[in-house]
Amino acid sequence: MSHKLSEVRIKNFRSCIDADLKLSGYTPLIGYNNAGKSNALTAIQWLLRKTSLDTKDFFNPASSVEVEGIIDGISQDILDQMAENHRSSIVNYISDGKLRVRRVQTTPNAKVATINISVWNEAAQDWVPNPNGIDNALKSLLPEPIRIGAMENAAEDASKAKSTTTIGKLLSEFLEPVKTAHGTELAGHLSEVSRRISSDGDMRFGELAVIDQNVNQKIDDLFPGMSLKLHFDTPTFDELIKSGSIKVYENQNQGRDFSSYGHGAQRSIQMALIQHLAEVKRGAGANLSTTLLLIDEPELYLHPFAVEQIRQALLALSQNGYQVVLSTHSAQMVTSEQAKSSLLIRKCNQRGTYARTRLSDAIQMIVPDSTHQMEQLFSLSHSTQVLFSEQVILTEGKTELRLLPYIFERISGKTLGQEKLALVAQSGVRDTRKSLEILGAMDLPAKAIVDLDYAYTGAVSDGFLQTNDPDINASKLILQRLEQQGLITLHTNGLPKNGVVKAAKAFEIFANEPDAVIHIENLHNRLKAKCIWVWTKGAIEAHIGTTSKDELAWAQFKALVDTNGLQTTCPEPNTLTDLVQWLST
Repeated sequence: MSHKLSEVRIKNFRSCIDADLKLSGYTPLIGYNNAGKSNALTAIQWLLRKTSLDTKDFFNPASSVEVEGIIDGISQDILDQMAENHRSSIVNYISDGKLRVRRVQTTPNAKVATINISVWNEAAQDWVPNPNGIDNALKSLLPEPIRIGAMENAAEDASKAKSTTTIGKLLSEFLEPVKTAHGTELAGHLSEVSRRISSDGDMRFGELAVIDQNVNQKIDDLFPGMSLKLHFDTPTFDELIKSGSIKVYENQNQGRDFSSYGHGAQRSIQMALIQHLAEVKRGAGANLSTTLLLIDEPELYLHPFAVEQIRQALLALSQNGYQVVLSTHSAQMVTSEQAKSSLLIRKCNQRGTYARTRLSDAIQMIVPDSTHQMEQLFSLSHSTQVLFSEQVILTEGKTELRLLPYIFERISGKTLGQEKLALVAQSGVRDTRKSLEILGAMDLPAKAIVDLDYAYTGAVSDGFLQTNDPDINASKLILQRLEQQGLITLHTNGLPKNGVVKAAKAFEIFANEPDAVIHIENLHNRLKAKCIWVWTKGAIEAHIGTTSKDELAWAQFKALVDTNGLQTTCPEPNTLTDLVQWLST
């Protein structure tokens, strides 16, 4: 994509009190119902399509609605392709390839003619209202967006394909090659029709002349000297497109109106047109303009496989002259590659609708120029959960991933999803601090669950605990005693390593020493205050009573709990209850 709308700021529009949106070529807007995703799409549409807003569009009717956008990537090559009058309207306002524009409506129901657009003058550090020719210049860069709403008006939209509707715009896109190839031929045919039915046609049908004559005899009695001729306008090619419609055929039967089908079929047909548009545009080469495609829930009513096909079609369009911004409730519309540029849309009483910091921006804030955290947090499976949650739970073990959802539901009576919690496996416990900081920068609350060894290693290197922490020092004395007894093997730093037993088992042995309990509890509580839960018995397996980390052990644990309950099955049931309560707060 040569240029795009890279940033939009929305003020006082519906639920958007003051919202900043950073946009990419393909930008999913992810949020719960009524968060304001559709309002954001409508505001973007209004920036590029001047209409008069009424009272319901103003969050506060006493203040103006303002939508500001930055068009980025306007190269000299693009300027050279523009018509001279369009280029001259904007060239003096472009800075570093960016053009900053703003549309303002001061009062509800204002006249459309008064709703102009301003451009930012970087040199003067001020807005320039309505420069001569600005609207047409903008249209050459960003034509009127194609908006595909949810299903409320889909049937009307498809069966009455006017120029302002989704189907009308898509038909116009499809038929442009037809117009190029056959415009002259069709114009000739239409001219022949006009000669036969227009009032001044030189080959008018005789029947029309007879009607004219009979009517004029009666008019002459009432208004001498006055006469009439029947006249029928012949449509142009563009007008034919505007009047186009869609008929649906099944098994070669007679075509039925689009509106006679259910929402699933209607949405499938809409999205099939989008897929075809992607194929038409793929490989079509560079284009002066970038068309915004604004879609509400493209996955609505579609089969999971169809959702993936639509996602790929939209991605293809985003690389061939279109910028795609969509609202979605489906993780299938967001792969790990798009997770970094997705916007988490939220709404609260104080801020109204707003976008949380993007993952890509949060990563650059915490670990600049690093791709590791992106790979760790947002593999396909991770993005499915994290982007649709209100709190993230980071964990390092497979057993937690498999059993914590089950344990959480058994204790709380709710699923992690119902509590809007995402359970995410870290690629390594050493990522804990950075992961928490990245999610914190996204304004996405997060907690981590770690094994006991983290309290003595990672927590120190991450700066959560001091190297000379008294509880760590006291713990090392106990560990030395256990080594002297031949039960474990220690590094030179005084911490367990693989030897007599594996390091993980050594921490479990240590946790069972009576004089170690107080020190472990102290470390546990201090780290819990920093949103990190430490398994005080070493690892989760010691708390639930399993001896291995495999599918058989997990299945046996669930079977025992289903039969006997958690209290009887688990050696440490109270710890699990405390964990669930901590995660829920």
